[in-house]
Amino acid sequence: MMKFAIVLFALAAAAAAIDVYPTKYDSIDIDAVLQNKRLFDNYLRCLLKQGSCSEEGAVLRDVIPDALITGCSKCNQHQKASVEKVVRFLIKERNSDWQKLLEVYDPQGKYQEQYAHYLHEL
Repeated sequence: MMKFAIVLFALAAAAAAIDVYPTKYDSIDIDAVLQNKRLFDNYLRCLLKQGSCSEEGAVLRDVIPDALITGCSKCNQHQKASVEKVVRFLIKERNSDWQKLLEVYDPQGKYQEQYAHYLHEL
């Protein structure tokens, strides 16, 4: 019975671990990316599905739809802070690119409505 409980606990822990986004790229210096136009533009083209993607860009591109749906519930605190920093930068410094991203990831405006209070704070 004890072995069964240990196996059950291990399975539950493994299932819970799947409900988070990978942390492999959490060490990327977001400020350096935002300040490097060439690098930022490469990520942007990837996210807009207009160019090739680095490994981390492809992961980000694939996670965005789920993060929008779940309110980033699978994000850790570092990832949430990074998302806020990037969104704040896009809205203030590169609003036309922000609009392009909205066209790709929120063409009906559903998430803009859902996150309006949050976006207003930015």
